[in-house]
Amino acid sequence: MYGVDLGDSYARIAWLDHDGRPVTADPPPDAPAVPATVRGTPGTELRVSRAPGAVSARDRLLRRTAGSAAAAAALVGCVLAELARHVTAAGREAPHRVVLGRPTGGEPELRRAAEAAGLRVEQVLPEAVAAALHYGTVREGVRGSVLVHDQGATGLRLSLLAVDGDERSVSVLETVHRPLGGDHWDQRVEAELRRSLAAADHAPDGALRRTAEHLRLALDTADHARRTIRWGGTDRTVELDRQTLDALVRPLREQSAAAVGDLLDRIQERGWEPPDTVLLAGGLGAAPGARESLEQLGLLVRSDAPQAAVASGLALAPTVGMLWVQEGPQAAPPRRTPRAPGAGPVDPEPRSSEPPVDDPEPPSAVRPPSADPATEPEAVPVPPEPAPPTGPDESPAGPDTPPAEAEPEPARPEPEPEQAWPDPPAGRGPEPGPGQDAPSPEGTPPPAWDRGPVAPEQPPPGAAGEHPVPVGQLDGLRRDEHLLVRWVWPDGAQQAQVEWRLDGEPPAGVARSGELRCSRRGYHHDGGLTLPVGRGAVVVTVWALAPYPADPLAEPAVLDLPARPPLVRYDVLVPRLRPLAARRGWTARLVVSSATGCLLPPLQVVHGLGRARPTRAGEGAVLHELAEQRLAAGVPLTVKVAVPPTDGPSWLVCLAPADTVDLRPISLHRLRVT
Repeated sequence: MYGVDLGDSYARIAWLDHDGRPVTADPPPDAPAVPATVRGTPGTELRVSRAPGAVSARDRLLRRTAGSAAAAAALVGCVLAELARHVTAAGREAPHRVVLGRPTGGEPELRRAAEAAGLRVEQVLPEAVAAALHYGTVREGVRGSVLVHDQGATGLRLSLLAVDGDERSVSVLETVHRPLGGDHWDQRVEAELRRSLAAADHAPDGALRRTAEHLRLALDTADHARRTIRWGGTDRTVELDRQTLDALVRPLREQSAAAVGDLLDRIQERGWEPPDTVLLAGGLGAAPGARESLEQLGLLVRSDAPQAAVASGLALAPTVGMLWVQEGPQAAPPRRTPRAPGAGPVDPEPRSSEPPVDDPEPPSAVRPPSADPATEPEAVPVPPEPAPPTGPDESPAGPDTPPAEAEPEPARPEPEPEQAWPDPPAGRGPEPGPGQDAPSPEGTPPPAWDRGPVAPEQPPPGAAGEHPVPVGQLDGLRRDEHLLVRWVWPDGAQQAQVEWRLDGEPPAGVARSGELRCSRRGYHHDGGLTLPVGRGAVVVTVWALAPYPADPLAEPAVLDLPARPPLVRYDVLVPRLRPLAARRGWTARLVVSSATGCLLPPLQVVHGLGRARPTRAGEGAVLHELAEQRLAAGVPLTVKVAVPPTDGPSWLVCLAPADTVDLRPISLHRLRVT
């Protein structure tokens, strides 16, 4: 299994070694990682390059500003092929099964592009969640909020995560993007190099920009960097030291710290739990001074190979097991809004289709790529509509007062479309408005990618009102004889069709197979769908019923879980002993029972001294061994065990071989026999 971090400028791939630690492919000597930018056009030779004219494969795939989906997928396939060459050069087999990282949205496009390149995509995770896995913040017993500071070549992305390690769930509450990346650092370094070379501003900057990038990256591990370039027909040597670099990029670092401060203020205003830890990710996270600039805000900053944090976290994702990820307004907790005295309870999920005013901007709203979020004007509140005028008989002034002339009701503004229109390529005229096609000089309508996705007002004849479509990230969490099923709802789906099939003895009152309808409202209210399935193998199939248009031939999502070992409980019965009898030794009774009949494996009764309860035979003395035998349902098995004289605390536990039965004591405190 490989983890693939397909960034906007660079790509990395990671895997786990024999000890379960993530390993990344060694980059070439003259580059920080594999470039994720491709030079060339479909139909010609494509090669990854950072040269002028190269385009970002992921950005072209997700934005589709020009060309077709197949052409954009070909660019992604070129980057994936280059990553595969680095893997084989490291002495490993070529990637086949991968876990992909993604920014906000874009999962279907990335999945289809990777599958077109011959890869099997096991999972697609947000990059911020992958960084949290890299730092080990998603583990049992950990619960709180963390801030992921991902600063790469193209910009800074801040993500607030709410982590619940016991439930293995991560909620992406807020994501902020700022154009403050390594490319902006390189622009300032390039300007300094121009000044030292006395070069004109209009001189070609391809070689000089790459030189600025190499010098900046070299200063991550050195105090002084030097490089020779061909300039003006002669070889020139340019130099840069860390002190000069710090002075050049200090304003950019201050802007990054200010963005973090603004997000912390917003978190406090909304009443969310403030993060106490910042996780660094991205190439700029490894630059000297990155940690110090954020520690001034009073936060604990963790920095452990941040340039490979996303790739290594994706490689670790299969070892975590089921991971539930929520994004957008539904993942955000409600604001702590004070209520008036005597007010009734607030419905946590209002039935209105309009989002609450306190919710953040939904992820479906996409800003134009050229817009700067920091300079956008604040939204102007819309005043409430005036109340309708009262009639002549309802006038409070009495019958002698002439009725006031009713004012015409103000026209309601037309609702804005949900789809965001992409920017047209250069030379194709202004951006078309919603509901209209872009003008064409030949008088023909523009291609589909230029018009944007627009659903028809009425489905075609013969089309059903709803189509079954597969859900995303289908997974289940067993809790004794119940199964908590969770998935990601497709856009527009309000109901899901769930089918199950049980193998083995089902619980009382539960059929071996069946189906039900699950509403989206009830699903979010209960935190998933709970099914009584027992401990046998179970197969769950889930369709989401989406309105037209949808793919009626898409296969449903299937969850196939193996059977769990039978549950066996035991109890230790200790007689009341006098101090003298305890010094001579005594006899305890071990009672083993199971609600369902099973084959009881060989058991060991271990007596451990001290305050720590033994968990294996080597931590105490084996007093008794039970041979393998058949345990009838509901019929307890009682065994007498002779316990030697003991001074001080001691424990009496029963142990079974791994993966044979689920052996649990009825009460832990009863195992402490003295």
